[in-house]
Amino acid sequence: MTEKQRRKWQLHNFKIKNMMSEGLKMGIISQYDEALIQKLRTIYDGGLPASIILLSNGLSNGHCYDQALLLARAFLDTDDDVKLIYGSVESLRLNPNYIDRKDALYADHCFVERITIKGQHLIYDTSTGLIFTKEMYWLMERPRIREVVNKQEIIKLVEKAKEQYPDDYKRCDEVAPFLIPMIELTYQMNNETYAKINLLQREVEYYKQLIDYDALCEKVDNDMKYLGLKRN
Repeated sequence: MTEKQRRKWQLHNFKIKNMMSEGLKMGIISQYDEALIQKLRTIYDGGLPASIILLSNGLSNGHCYDQALLLARAFLDTDDDVKLIYGSVESLRLNPNYIDRKDALYADHCFVERITIKGQHLIYDTSTGLIFTKEMYWLMERPRIREVVNKQEIIKLVEKAKEQYPDDYKRCDEVAPFLIPMIELTYQMNNETYAKINLLQREVEYYKQLIDYDALCEKVDNDMKYLGLKRN
């Protein structure tokens, strides 16, 4: 990394820190709202509810293509306009951990743009787990857009995936005894924002009650014991 690149990265981080602080104070940056979280409880991916997946930094950060699509599903049955935006962002373009890669798409990112029926232009970034006004997001990240997928195209993508992988779009209680303990281990990690305010824990506990988690774990453990196996 050159000295010029180093300075650009430092300036970017300084800018982001200050804009994030001011944006949160002004309400133009916010965490996922309760209405969205409630909707995400009804949407499943790989057997787990999106309300757990998208509130978990470990399951979302670094998986923007998949999780942006997952979040967009929450708005497909509304009158809002929804788009998937693909393009590079400064947090990746200037990051010294990636900048020397020869891959032309090293800084590529995917996020959701939602235009509400009231005319609000909002950006949902699943890697940060935050909602931004479009103007604020553009000031912070300066996206260089390469592709836009509109609402009808998103609906077609979801319908096609449901046909090919129907089980991924259904609740699958059997995965919980294996995945939930792994998620619970992340609660104390510094980057788990929603765990710090106990929202991730709340959603995990809600899901546990929904599926009668303790009884399910007992059944799985007994089945595995019969087979000479043990759940880690």
